[in-house]
Amino acid sequence: MAEALAWKTVRLAARGDPAARRDLVERTLGEVWRLAMRLTRRSQEAETIVQETYARAFATLDGLQPNGRFEGYLARIATNLVLERWRRQRPTGPVPSCLTDGATEPWQQVADEEDDRRRLSAVWQAVGELDPKPRAAVLLFYAQGESCEAIGRILDAPAGTVKTWLHRSRHQIRRRADTLLAEQPATGGTRTGDLT
Repeated sequence: MAEALAWKTVRLAARGDPAARRDLVERTLGEVWRLAMRLTRRSQEAETIVQETYARAFATLDGLQPNGRFEGYLARIATNLVLERWRRQRPTGPVPSCLTDGATEPWQQVADEEDDRRRLSAVWQAVGELDPKPRAAVLLFYAQGESCEAIGRILDAPAGTVKTWLHRSRHQIRRRADTLLAEQPATGGTRTGDLT
């Protein structure tokens, strides 16, 4: 009954009813805000994501079909907005210390840093080539530290499916990054090895 009422409100909002639009925002704002905060961990970014989510949702209400939860539709929009931001702002920081070999000569350190940059770039390119939901799962799990259960709730998928996406994606990222590294000429780096 609550779901039918929600879609009735969505249909009214699609016709431009200001009270229905206000009602949709009031009923879903808390959930969208929590999701945006979990994904971005910054209130200013979360606020921008929430605003853009509602702007996109209201722009497409006319063509929206009443299947599933409207909140799930909003969650997909918010997640895609965050993924777009992550794609534009790929981390360029150092590779984690677990990938380094310890003390080296200064010339070796420069070469290793270049190798790390190439490796990080290849990994991010490989992540960007994943299908949307597995890519979101990888980013939520590794970049945001979310559990499989939490990711499942965010992406509207069972936790087992999320685990499968993560497992397959790790192998796909590793293989693709290795291929990309083999295709790119090294610029003086001397270290090779798998991506982990």
